[in-house]
Amino acid sequence: MDLTVVTELNLCLNYTCEYAHKTTVTVLLNACVTAVIILTVCGNLLVIISISHFKQLHTPTNFLILSLATADMMVGVTVMPLQFITKTLCWHMSTTLCYFSLLCSTHFTFVSIYNVTLISLDRFYALSNPFQYSNNITLKVTSVLICLNWFVSLCYNLFFIYLNVTGNGDVVCFGECPVVVNETWAVTDLFVTFVIPCSVMIILYTKIFAIARKHAKNINITRNHGECVPKASERKAATTLGILVVVFVTCLLPYFLCIELIPIIPYTLFDQVLDATLTIVHLNSTFNPIIYALFYPWFQRCAKLILMLNIFNPGSSLINVLSKN
Repeated sequence: MDLTVVTELNLCLNYTCEYAHKTTVTVLLNACVTAVIILTVCGNLLVIISISHFKQLHTPTNFLILSLATADMMVGVTVMPLQFITKTLCWHMSTTLCYFSLLCSTHFTFVSIYNVTLISLDRFYALSNPFQYSNNITLKVTSVLICLNWFVSLCYNLFFIYLNVTGNGDVVCFGECPVVVNETWAVTDLFVTFVIPCSVMIILYTKIFAIARKHAKNINITRNHGECVPKASERKAATTLGILVVVFVTCLLPYFLCIELIPIIPYTLFDQVLDATLTIVHLNSTFNPIIYALFYPWFQRCAKLILMLNIFNPGSSLINVLSKN
């Protein structure tokens, strides 16, 4: 056989193998991304239905978890699919839609950050002032705080995007919104969206665990004297939410470190590093319902009732989902 023909045949075989390999990897990657999006949406939807439907779960802390799950679900509905599209094809669109997608990403992330901060405050107040907590922290007060959080977040992010817009018209590809953040805004945003809330979380949970440890040592003495101590369930809830905070900060930290280390990250690698850290931020919305499923028995019972369609039975909202039976 002619040497030229053999060479061309080998090249064709190599190209075919390489193409098949790339196709397989692409299919697996697409399947994984789709699974993550479905898990994010469905997992958080289960949390939303559970707390909304079962009246026994209508507590201030659970309302904050409901707000967090709503923001996480919206990340799965809007942000994750759009981010996935930008990595697979060049989608030509107007800057209006581009800015809308950017607003969704920043808004829902901001809401999540301050939801977790409010949960930290809620748990700290419940453990340190158990008598005052039940009187002062009501569903009405919590609902007002949640609405205020969503409203402030929307205003802040609208203002942030408006002041940093650098152009109009069409963009080449989705995700290339002409937004350039100046140094002052970059520092302000870093403190508002990361340093301040995360510092509050860490300080509060340090105090929470100190209180829990103190109560654990003195629980027999305080019971003998008839003093009020936080319930074991309160301490367990604080521990579980502490895990939520640790995971949350761990997911956010790489992204903000990347932003701050822009000058020393090679230009050729910056886009890949930024995309990877931003993906980790969004994956936090997937992790949260998994944490609930692992550490909240009531969520496991609610999920079972929902998946078996028992919530459509008369009086199902009054089921005691906190009972072990």
